[in-house]
Amino acid sequence: MKAALLIPCFNRREITLHCLRHLIDSGVDKWATLVVVDDASTDGTAEAVRAGFPTVEIVSGSGDLWWGGAINLGMQWALDHKAEFVFWLNDDGLPRPGALECMLDVSQSQNAITIANGVLRETGALHYGGMEKTPAYVKVIDCDAGETRSCETFCGNCVCFPAEAIRKVGFIDTNAFPHFAGDADYGFKADALGVPLVIVGDAVCDCSYGQSKNRMSWLLGEMTVPELWKVCFHPKGGSLARCGFLFKWRHWGLRGLVDYALSFIRLLCVSLIRLILPLDWLQKALGPGHRVHEQMQAVKQWEENHT
Repeated sequence: MKAALLIPCFNRREITLHCLRHLIDSGVDKWATLVVVDDASTDGTAEAVRAGFPTVEIVSGSGDLWWGGAINLGMQWALDHKAEFVFWLNDDGLPRPGALECMLDVSQSQNAITIANGVLRETGALHYGGMEKTPAYVKVIDCDAGETRSCETFCGNCVCFPAEAIRKVGFIDTNAFPHFAGDADYGFKADALGVPLVIVGDAVCDCSYGQSKNRMSWLLGEMTVPELWKVCFHPKGGSLARCGFLFKWRHWGLRGLVDYALSFIRLLCVSLIRLILPLDWLQKALGPGHRVHEQMQAVKQWEENHT
């Protein structure tokens, strides 16, 4: 098997099916084995994949894998089936024609982990990709078409790995990062072990900012204050939950702990403001120029225009 392309999914049947149709229309199935890692979806995802895409492999989870566990299960399947290269692709990502092939070529020629640029369909802005470490967090790096750039870690939405890199780095630490930050932690580990990480400028993957609550602005989002706290401290994916704390501590040490504490204080201040001031007033007064709020508004407008 030359390449295995892993698509983790859970209860997003139409999104998953759209991704598979896009990949097959692009001819990816002619050179890569498409592998859906379905974590016991209850919306008929696995049945629809079997009926509509009989050549796609389905690896079934137990329902408690989350993203990190699904990726690990898929990587083990790929290694067991002697794949030479392994892709991670979130099902809401649509690689542009030739993007995955470019990643594979660079990965093979440089024996490197290669990363695509994720571009928002709603705004055209760079959303994810290769990242560098900053004093407080991580920052996505721009990489123009025709160029390649090294990086320190990555978002795991669209990435290609030589199988030997996986054998060297191992699997995602799902005990610490079952969902949130597992990809960036894995990238830091690979970088520390000397595995090259390369952003491929010619590899672009269109994606959506999405309407999920953990993407909303704390101050200007549509969440209530209780919902905000629930999202921030969600045990699997909250930035202030155990996984967020461990990510800060593991990669920034004491500086990370200070930043974590400041984020908690910020959450307290935002909650107090939200309890006092009406949300519509805050959005009108502070919304213009607020990056996250404007992205969410662009998502709404895009969805209205395409309904």
